[in-house]
Amino acid sequence: MSTIGELTDLGVPDLIDVFSRRGRTGRLTVKAGGQEVYLYFDAGRLVLVTSSDLTLRLGRMLVRQGLLDTPRLLEALLDQAETGSAKPLGALLVERGWITEVDLIRCVEDQAIEVVARAIDDQPGIFVFDPGVVPASVVDGVPLEPDVLLRAAQERIEALRMLRTQLPEADTPFALAETGGGDESGDLASPETMVVNALRTGAKTLPELSVHMALDELTLGVAVLTLQERGLISTVAGNGAVRGRVAVR
Repeated sequence: MSTIGELTDLGVPDLIDVFSRRGRTGRLTVKAGGQEVYLYFDAGRLVLVTSSDLTLRLGRMLVRQGLLDTPRLLEALLDQAETGSAKPLGALLVERGWITEVDLIRCVEDQAIEVVARAIDDQPGIFVFDPGVVPASVVDGVPLEPDVLLRAAQERIEALRMLRTQLPEADTPFALAETGGGDESGDLASPETMVVNALRTGAKTLPELSVHMALDELTLGVAVLTLQERGLISTVAGNGAVRGRVAVR
């Protein structure tokens, strides 16, 4: 029988602690902030964390981190669907030599941290625990220490809160500066390159950039601040004029 409750009664850290200490097996679903987060337990071990948010899918995160390009991701997903392969996406990518085992483990751990941070930061909401439910075989998962996961998630939340104080209002557009898209952008990290390419078609706000590239808030915010600091992008005034860069503290 499923257990249902409010996050105002028990927070996500409390729920993880309870199911870990009691050695439970099943799926904990957290519904908050317009998304669903799924945490799978096997005899108390947290073996998988995933989300309904497309930006938090493993393939998207590998592309975001510059570990995989989009054409290879699409090819692997297509082959997985057409052949009905039971192998997880990450295992297929490692098998083809497109990423390493170390890349996969690090990305899955980063994915879990980001998913849990979203769940904690998005309260209030509800939770549902379905005993006995196990992950699908085509999903990548690694054992995670709950204490380490929660500590890293909390650090991410604090970093996001600090980032929000450095960014302009959500309706403020960004545009390429005169140097944007030139040779100076050749050594940018993957998210920064994505922002530059998105702005080539015109000015966009942070929410518009997020939708356009499916980047999470922290990754996008850091990329934007980095590009501003380098003078490659600037905010746009109401009359269309480009404003000066914003200092990164």
